[in-house]
Amino acid sequence: MKLLRLLFLVLWLPVHMYAQENHSGLTAQLLSGPMVGPATSSKADIWVETSKPATVKVHYWVESGSNPLILAVAEGRTSDDAPHTGTVKLDNLPVRGILHYELEIDGQVLRPQTVQSFQLMPAEESPSNFSVAFGSCINPVKVPLQPIWTQVAVSNPDAFLLIGDNNYMPMQPGAYEVPENVAHFAMSRYHRFLRDIPGLRTVLATTPTYAIWDDHDFGPNNSDRTFKWRDLTLDLFKKYWPNPSAGTEETPGIFYSFKIADVEFFMLDDRYHRDPNEAPDRSTMLGSGQLTWLHNQLKASTATFKVIVNGHTTTIDRQGSGEYWANFGTEREDFLSWMFAEQIEGVFFISGDWHVGSLSRVDFSKEGYPLYELISSNAAVQPVEADDHQYKRNRQVTGHNRRFDGPIVNDILDYNFGLLEFSGDEGDRMVHLKLIDHRGEVRVANLLRENDLRSR
Repeated sequence: MKLLRLLFLVLWLPVHMYAQENHSGLTAQLLSGPMVGPATSSKADIWVETSKPATVKVHYWVESGSNPLILAVAEGRTSDDAPHTGTVKLDNLPVRGILHYELEIDGQVLRPQTVQSFQLMPAEESPSNFSVAFGSCINPVKVPLQPIWTQVAVSNPDAFLLIGDNNYMPMQPGAYEVPENVAHFAMSRYHRFLRDIPGLRTVLATTPTYAIWDDHDFGPNNSDRTFKWRDLTLDLFKKYWPNPSAGTEETPGIFYSFKIADVEFFMLDDRYHRDPNEAPDRSTMLGSGQLTWLHNQLKASTATFKVIVNGHTTTIDRQGSGEYWANFGTEREDFLSWMFAEQIEGVFFISGDWHVGSLSRVDFSKEGYPLYELISSNAAVQPVEADDHQYKRNRQVTGHNRRFDGPIVNDILDYNFGLLEFSGDEGDRMVHLKLIDHRGEVRVANLLRENDLRSR
């Protein structure tokens, strides 16, 4: 009898473990989310991941001034293939309405784990007051308690951009010498576990969110187009980040653009087409297809401000790292020369990667206008050591080609996020560029008016 019981356990245990991992026969569970995806003045996406393919309903109601409340239900379904992600699309919503929502998965209404409310965007093209927060470099292994998300939530931005190193996958290339199913399992878990971070979960559930990658959430350290799992990592990124689009039919990647009021954001992919940093004939970081797309999008844009967003710095350099754009032939200089020749106005840059926050100005062209770049990094990757509750001293990165037309803005080593506050009437639009630390202190602030970004 004991032998029969032992034989039963030997046969049953692997089957039971497999069933648990695949959640077969169980009610679908919410594994991550909800996350508010892209939103406009009249539409919004709610993203979730479930333990198995499931029907997802979003019950929502909308406040819109003195108008009657809107009560409705929208339905979607998570994908048949793991990871089981999906979005529910909400349509015909009132401009700037305040939307509250609840989830139902396969008939079971879920108790919210955080606030589930957000405000819709202003009408497109109309000059409006709104703000956009951004950050990069998040590593829960090094920083399991992440105070920066409280400050992001306090700022209550209309949208939130995660601009690279949104999670930290293994840094060494050898870690990826595994079968595809192992790589698939691990990469999806890094994406999923990011959404379990306290505080960040609230930001994602209450703020329309957009994302791009840099090396650590693409693959190993300083990774490029030669990464063996680049198509797998592309597929998983698209499943976990429901951006408005990803690449074009002709050119794969994660690049896309979107608009809020009279401001357009151009989100770049600095990894999928990138030549290796050490290649003697390196010539491209973005690839010809993405550059053609960027040229066309900028020329067609009617936005007052055009914000170019990249995982690491674009107009300023970090000598010795090999990661900066000027390391790739003449691609950067060619692009900036083209931009001024075409009289593309209103452009400034935001980026991450360096584990510091800083603001820089580069005078690239005598005929053009100054190029401003706001870097926000170390949202939660480099531990900050308290020193009698005093701020850590600021410093400058060696090899930095910063040329700023005022007091030098030193690099912030504390946890930080960036905030862009747009305001003003048509013809006199402005943006406040800010860096805010984990104590809520504004450490960098600079005002740009639309006339500051026009050719001389």
